[in-house]
Amino acid sequence: MKASLQHANPTTVLATRVALSFLFLAVVGGQIGVSLTAQSLARTYPEFVDLRTPLVSAAIAFGVCVQVILAITWILVGQISNGRIFGSSSLRLVNVMACTLAVATVIIVSTMFFVPGPPALGLLLLASALVGATFTLVLLVLRSLLCKAAFMRVELDEVV
Repeated sequence: MKASLQHANPTTVLATRVALSFLFLAVVGGQIGVSLTAQSLARTYPEFVDLRTPLVSAAIAFGVCVQVILAITWILVGQISNGRIFGSSSLRLVNVMACTLAVATVIIVSTMFFVPGPPALGLLLLASALVGATFTLVLLVLRSLLCKAAFMRVELDEVV
């Protein structure tokens, strides 16, 4: 097998990392925006002032989950480019990623009961919870595929 086929294209890796960085910064901006918007909405709608702290906390916690997933993806992209994706550290990172995605889904489900607003907002949260659960399950399937590929790589290395 050619060496060029074993490692990712450096330009693709760089573009992926730049995109992940922009997403990370967008999440930070969203967390700041949620805090500022919640303060102004609390002044406008004083009847919802009691919900401000739990909902802002949930939004920030969800943002932290997304940031963890983006950071792990950054690391995994580096491991792919270095040809180290089949190591045990990658499996641990994918486990952390799956757990973080599950926590983010639980955060969405827990906020469904507290968010005031139109029914469409509730349906949006329900759809988000379904998407989060689906992504978690897909990630677990891909993790099992990575485990199998890592095992096959170890066997192949022993044969060679």
